[in-house]
Amino acid sequence: MALFAATDSWMNSVDKGSYAGALLIDLSKAFDTVPHQLLLTELRDIGCSIEALSWFRNYLSDRLQRVITYEEVTDWIMVSRGFPQGSGLSPLLFNVFVRKLPRQCTSSVFQFADDTTLATEDPSLSVVAENLRASFEAVKKFCDSHDLKINSDKTQLILFKKPGKPIPDDFHLTLDNCIIRPEKTVKLLGVTLDQHLTFGPHIDNVVSKCQGLLGILAKATPYLPKHLLKLLYTALIRSHMEYCSSIFSSAAKTHLKKLDVIQRKAARIIYEVPRDAHADILLLFLKLDELADRREAHLVKLIKSFLSEQCHPAMPSMVEVCSDKTLRVSQSRSTLGTRRPSVFGANIYNQHLGFSSDTDETDT
Repeated sequence: MALFAATDSWMNSVDKGSYAGALLIDLSKAFDTVPHQLLLTELRDIGCSIEALSWFRNYLSDRLQRVITYEEVTDWIMVSRGFPQGSGLSPLLFNVFVRKLPRQCTSSVFQFADDTTLATEDPSLSVVAENLRASFEAVKKFCDSHDLKINSDKTQLILFKKPGKPIPDDFHLTLDNCIIRPEKTVKLLGVTLDQHLTFGPHIDNVVSKCQGLLGILAKATPYLPKHLLKLLYTALIRSHMEYCSSIFSSAAKTHLKKLDVIQRKAARIIYEVPRDAHADILLLFLKLDELADRREAHLVKLIKSFLSEQCHPAMPSMVEVCSDKTLRVSQSRSTLGTRRPSVFGANIYNQHLGFSSDTDETDT
């Protein structure tokens, strides 16, 4: 949902002719540096009862740690910061701890646990730079007051734009005495984002990873029955190709076709047939749906969750229902605008209802 909202916003900004700047802030060992006493104060502020605070204090306190190496064993010391590793409570507690951070910024903030992304848009690069700089200073002030440390050296900047809009070679931000230059691609929450939001580099990375996993599948072929080989494919390979598929479902067919090639290769490997054998019949035997159909079904399911408000509170505002129960499709200035997850999803949803999106039903 964080990526869905972020990419939709950035595509909309670029479609309007603006630059969309995103600053990916890196927090050093975020979960390990949260002071227990400050966290308990935040828990009290959100309305936790005395009994609940006592439970959390008991959960966090009286923990010891030491380091053991081949040459030395350190003394036990009391742990006064951080959460137990692997705890399901850790992301929740961190979210509570940093819940006030977005209020400090004038720009948009997209948060997922310790991943914080600042974003702003404007036709002028100098305005984008100034807004990001001001928001970074506000975030740094918040982090300093909460004993969190920003790793400025690992903080990344990307400027989303139309292919024809230039970026000066000397463009950069100076943040906390570090010079940060815009990247052509960045990785956010496991997805590679390029400055034109084509998702081509992301799909190429996924295909490269899946090519290696196909080798594992091939090695397992002589030893496993076909139903287990299919399970191996769906669990270890297809899952990579469908991660966050809702945001790249509208990518160019030349990119998406690369994912179809992986599935066809997997079918041939499972049935141990030559590389040039037709894969359509093999996919039928394996009961593997087309990846495009699965992406569309997933996108429709997401849209339905927005309509029923069974989702993050920010998501229902991304869809609007017309009197005939179809979704209103926002008017776009360019192809990129039609590829926005919310716009593309609305069109797919309307098609599943049996309607086609009509330009007469668009917003201005």
